[in-house]
Amino acid sequence: MKFDNGFGKKWKYGSASVALTAAVIAAVILVNLLVGALCSGNLWFIDMTPDKISAKGQTKSSKMYTLTETTKNLLASTLAEANKGRSEDDPAVVDVIFCADPDMLISNEWLRYVYYTALQMQKLHPDQIRVSTTDVWENPSSVDAYRTNSYSSIYQTNVIVASGTEFRIYNYKSFYTVDSDASNFDPWAYNGEKTFLSGIIAVTRAESPICVLTTNHGEPFATEEGRAEYSEFIKVVEGAGYEVQYLDLAAEELPENCRLIITFDPQTDFKSSFLGDGVSETLKIEKHLDKAYSFMVFADADTPKLTNLEEFLEEWGIAFERYESTNGAGETVSGAFELVDADNSLDSEGLTVIGQYETEGLGGSLTKPMRESGGSPKVIFGNAISITYAPNYETSYRLADEESGTGAFTYGYYYRNSWSRDIYDVFRTGSTAFAYAKSEGERLVDAEGKALVAATYDLHDPFRLMTITRHSRTVGEGKGYTNINDASYVCAVASTDFASNKVLSSNAYGNTDVLLSTLRQIGREVEPVGITLNPMYEAEIGIDYYTTASNTAWTVTLCLIPLFTCGIAGLIVLIRRRVRS
Repeated sequence: MKFDNGFGKKWKYGSASVALTAAVIAAVILVNLLVGALCSGNLWFIDMTPDKISAKGQTKSSKMYTLTETTKNLLASTLAEANKGRSEDDPAVVDVIFCADPDMLISNEWLRYVYYTALQMQKLHPDQIRVSTTDVWENPSSVDAYRTNSYSSIYQTNVIVASGTEFRIYNYKSFYTVDSDASNFDPWAYNGEKTFLSGIIAVTRAESPICVLTTNHGEPFATEEGRAEYSEFIKVVEGAGYEVQYLDLAAEELPENCRLIITFDPQTDFKSSFLGDGVSETLKIEKHLDKAYSFMVFADADTPKLTNLEEFLEEWGIAFERYESTNGAGETVSGAFELVDADNSLDSEGLTVIGQYETEGLGGSLTKPMRESGGSPKVIFGNAISITYAPNYETSYRLADEESGTGAFTYGYYYRNSWSRDIYDVFRTGSTAFAYAKSEGERLVDAEGKALVAATYDLHDPFRLMTITRHSRTVGEGKGYTNINDASYVCAVASTDFASNKVLSSNAYGNTDVLLSTLRQIGREVEPVGITLNPMYEAEIGIDYYTTASNTAWTVTLCLIPLFTCGIAGLIVLIRRRVRS
């Protein structure tokens, strides 16, 4: 007789229960992983950001994680424009590269909005927009293709938009609108769709704008040796999105798509119609600027006086400071200011001056990305000549405005016949700088052989190392977008060493950053219009749209769905069993 105390049956059914429980738990985990992967890969999510809120006078009619119809239409037309002339098997491809791993992007509130906007664009156009991630801390070489010498400070918070050889690097703050008086990063609106479209338009333009480097005034670009000497400078110009061409300005006409003319270290003067020189080079530049294009000039303390060119530059508020004195022999000699700042220099003599950043006005906007994300790297000016505002320009002092969050700054302006030009500092010397008189490469001396100090900072206030002049206009374009920079620009740099291979190839200096920022600013990048900002909160006191009620409701709903499903299924099984019995 077999004795059964019931333990075997309990073990049997108990083991089955444990196995079933384990199987159910494993199934739930697998289903969660599968659903999570599908939701992540296909962007299946519920956008619980508010449908419509008002902030700063802006009205929002779409959700934060959902692309607007305007954005969808402009994106489609931009990609279609980029595909003109290309085969269907070889469409234009835009790479959007995030410099951190997805976990960090999703966990960070500010990066998450940007990341999901890019993913939504990829979902719409998977064959032409590719979103990828890389961790630049663990694998810095993964973004080497987008480093242009000193512009190599690529952080985890950067986003790269690239197509072919063209690329733009954005800081995450570029995707938001922030109160100008905010002491920290506290955005009130999201403009990610507009920023992404601006970048995609810039990198997919069918034709790169042309930058002409003049060659007929003794510039180094007239020879292969000179081009090799400044090859890094040429590389930076190309990196800013230009096609570089070399031009004899007196004998040749400017190309139709020329957006920028650069004159670098000229040794002979430009021709001017005022002196009966035949072809007027200054008139060519003036007509070029009338089209809302740009001109850039580099000089230094050894640049000879160029009457025609300098008179033209004075019309744009730029004057290279010259000096006249009597030498030991009683002769009148003229020369330039050679800036020296021993307290802010890379050498003991103070000749390699470290520029001081302008933080306000147009000049401040050029250096803002560097100051915000790059720690204000040193920008150096060797053998620099001082720039001052031309005599026909009025100097204005803008007071600090606490309400708007702007600091005080000085600028020059000229107004005539309903148009205006403003000149702004970009870099200056430190307050301990002074200037020697210099002529034909040598410092001028007095009767006792002492070097002549032409001016000190206190009396001069200040010595300028780089300026930018803007002639404001309003110019529109079709196709759903217009120009950001509807203006002409003339930029002056007081040093040719600023753009030497040694300086631009070094990661220790920010000269390349400055060049890229300036070249892109004056290159008339385009931006989409018709895309409204997405306000992030209601500014009215006492109103909070970001409550937990919506989150709680969805959580409860999603939890109850499987509960009710299982309950109903169990009830059906129970009823069917009773009916059978």
